[in-house]
Amino acid sequence: MRKLLYSFTLIILSQLSIAQTLNIPPRPTNAISGTAFANLVWSASLEQREEEVYAQIMSGNIPNFMRQLKEVTSSADINGTNYTVKYFVLPDYLSIGSDSDYFLIPMTPLLAQRLANSLKCSMPTKKMVDQIYSSAPCKLRPQPIPPTAQMTTVPVFAQHNDSVKSIRFPILAQYPLGTTVGGTKKDIIISNRIYQNLNANVPKPVVIYGWHQLNGQPIQPVYNGHGETYADYSHGVRLVLDSAIVNGANKTFAQLLSDPILSILVSDEGTIVKPYYTLSGNVTPAPKSFGIFWNGSNSLKIQASPTTGTSLKAFYGNDGLYFNDSSDAFSSNIEINNLPNDSIFFFRLQALSSNGYSLYSEVLAAVPSATAPKVLIVNGFDRGSAGNTNNFIRQHGKAFFYNGYSFSSATNDAILQGYTNLTNFEIVDYILGDESTADETFSSAEQEHVKTFLRNGGRLFVSGAEIAWDLDYRGTASDKDFIRNFLKCQYVNDAPNGVAGTYYIAEAISGTIFEGLGTINFDNGTQGTINVRYPDVITAVNGGLNGLKYTNATNQFAGVYFEGIFTAGTIDGKVVCLGFPFETIYPESKRNDFMAKVINFFYSPLSSDENDITVPTTFELFQNYPNPFNPSTTIKFGLPTDSNVLLEVYNLIGEKVTTLINQELKAGYHEINFTMNELSSGIYFYKIITDNFSAAKKFVLLR
Repeated sequence: MRKLLYSFTLIILSQLSIAQTLNIPPRPTNAISGTAFANLVWSASLEQREEEVYAQIMSGNIPNFMRQLKEVTSSADINGTNYTVKYFVLPDYLSIGSDSDYFLIPMTPLLAQRLANSLKCSMPTKKMVDQIYSSAPCKLRPQPIPPTAQMTTVPVFAQHNDSVKSIRFPILAQYPLGTTVGGTKKDIIISNRIYQNLNANVPKPVVIYGWHQLNGQPIQPVYNGHGETYADYSHGVRLVLDSAIVNGANKTFAQLLSDPILSILVSDEGTIVKPYYTLSGNVTPAPKSFGIFWNGSNSLKIQASPTTGTSLKAFYGNDGLYFNDSSDAFSSNIEINNLPNDSIFFFRLQALSSNGYSLYSEVLAAVPSATAPKVLIVNGFDRGSAGNTNNFIRQHGKAFFYNGYSFSSATNDAILQGYTNLTNFEIVDYILGDESTADETFSSAEQEHVKTFLRNGGRLFVSGAEIAWDLDYRGTASDKDFIRNFLKCQYVNDAPNGVAGTYYIAEAISGTIFEGLGTINFDNGTQGTINVRYPDVITAVNGGLNGLKYTNATNQFAGVYFEGIFTAGTIDGKVVCLGFPFETIYPESKRNDFMAKVINFFYSPLSSDENDITVPTTFELFQNYPNPFNPSTTIKFGLPTDSNVLLEVYNLIGEKVTTLINQELKAGYHEINFTMNELSSGIYFYKIITDNFSAAKKFVLLR
C-alpha cells in the first residue's frame, strides 16, 4: 500500500543559477512597437489578429527583457524522499514590442498552444501559477475593468495594457524590467478540466486561473466556462520552458505530469494526461458512465456506455495509482478473469475514436470474492476541484476492505443509466468530495434512486463538503425535502462559525455511534486529497441525531445519523451523513476506525422498539423523555393495528413547526428521536393522528 505523505517547502526564486533563454530570433531592427501593433489589429477579426500575433512573436518581436527566463524551485517530501523541481518561466505575460513600448497581448488557448509548441514551451498548471506568484518579487495590484461586451476587443486590451503600465513603470528602479511580475493577468492553464465532461462536436474550453490580489488570493478560481476561441483583456500567457529538472534529471512536463508521484510537485489535481490544448478537430470524451462489478471468485465485469464509433480499453492495478495491466478493446461489457480473489483491483478506462484517445476516466474498483458483495461505492465527485485526483475510491474501498467487506463500484452516471440498482446492495457509499451546485451533489433522478433504496431498508453512507449547501441552502423544495427527510439533516453554515480554511478537526459526541473515535483530522490541502476549506455545518432533523461536532466550535455539528422507517418506507433503514469528505480523513488508520463505526452502526440491532413483539391493545402516546430537553428528545407511541400515522410538532400559537412522521407503520411500539437545534426555548406540543386516534402532549425546550 503506497501512502502519499508529503509536505511542501517555501517556493523561492533563484538568481538564475541555471541561465535559460527563450528560443526565439533576435528582435528585428525594423520591428513595430507595441502601440503600433495595437493600431494594426485594432479592428481586425479574431482570426486575423491571432495570425498577426503569431507572426510578430515568431519573428522575434518581443521585448528583450522577456527573453531571459526565470527559475522557480519547489521541493516536497514524498513517501520519505525529498524531491526538488526546477522550471523556467517568462518574467511577465507574453507581449509584443520593445522594452520601452510593449503590448501585453491576450490570446485564445489555441494560439497560446501553437506558440508553446513552436517555442518548446508549455503553459503552467494552477499550482505552478501559485508558485510563480509566490516567487515573484514584483507583485502588482490587479487592474480589473467592469465587464462589457467589448472586453474581448483590442481597444479594451489597450486600456488594460495602459492601466498595468501605469503602476509598473513608476517602480522600475526597484523592480527593473525582467523581474518576475505577478498580479496583472489571469493565466491560461493546463488542466484536466480542458477535457472533462466534453460532448461530441462541442469545442473544448479554455481553463483560466489566477489574477492574484496583494493578499495572495486569486480573483479568478479555476474556470472552464468559456470556449477555446475566447480571450478577453484579463487573460495572459506565461510560457514555461518544457524542460523541468527533478533531482537533477530532465523531464518534460508531459513526463512529469503523467507520474502519480512526481506530479505532486507541480499539480494539485493529480496527473494531467493531456497537458496541452489540441489544436484542431474534435476530441474523444473520457468515459463517464461505467461500473466495475463482482463476477465471481476470480472475475470482475466492466459495464460501460461508449458513444457510437468509440471503443474502450481498461487499465488496472492494485493501488489506484499505477495501472500495469490492460484489457482487450471492448465496446460495452467485458469480463476480466483469472484474478486472485480477495484483492482490490482498481480500474480506469480510456476511449478511442477517429478523433484519437480520450483522457483516462475516473478510477473505480471492485473485489473478486467467493460471495457477492454487500457494498456498492458510487463516485459522484465530478467537480474539477483543486486536489480532485478522481481516484478517491482508494480511501473508501480500502477502508471497507480493511474491515472485511468486499465491494463493487459505479459512477453516478451508471446508476442513472441502470447498470445496477442500489437495492441490490445492503450498503451504498456515495463519494461527493466538494461537489456543489454547478455539478449537483444529488440530481432529482439520483434522489429518487436513493429514496427507493432507503425506503426498502438500505444503509446509506454519504459524505461531502457541500451537500447541505447545495441541497438545503441553494436547493429547490424537493432538494430540501430530500436532505431533511432522507439524509436527516439541514444546512446551518458553509463553514464552522462562517470562517473558511480554519477548522480541520471534528470529534465524536459522547453517547453516539462515533463514541471512542476521539479527534478526526481532515485534509487542509497537505494530505493528498482536497483542501476542505468549507466543511458544511449541519444539524440533525426529523429523527436524526448529531454524532460529530467541529472541534473548538460551539454547537457546530459535522455528522448526523438516523435509523428507522423513512417517509413512505416499509422497512427500517439507516443513514450516516458527514459535512466533510470521508476520503480526506487522515491518517489511514483513523479512516479505517471511522468506517468500522459506520459499519457497526449499519449492522447493529435497531435501538428503537419498533420490532417489539408486544403489541398494545389500545392506541397510546407517551410523554417524551427527557423533558425538559436540550436539544434532543424521544417520543414513544403504541399502535394496536397497522395504521397511517401523522406525528407533528406545534408551537404555542398553533403553528406547525415540523412533521416527524407521515407514513403507514406496523402494529407495535415505536420511538422517534429528534433534535430541535433550530428552535428557541419555549413550550411546544407534539400531536399524533391515526385513522382512529389522536392525542397531544406538551414538552419544553430549554436552552
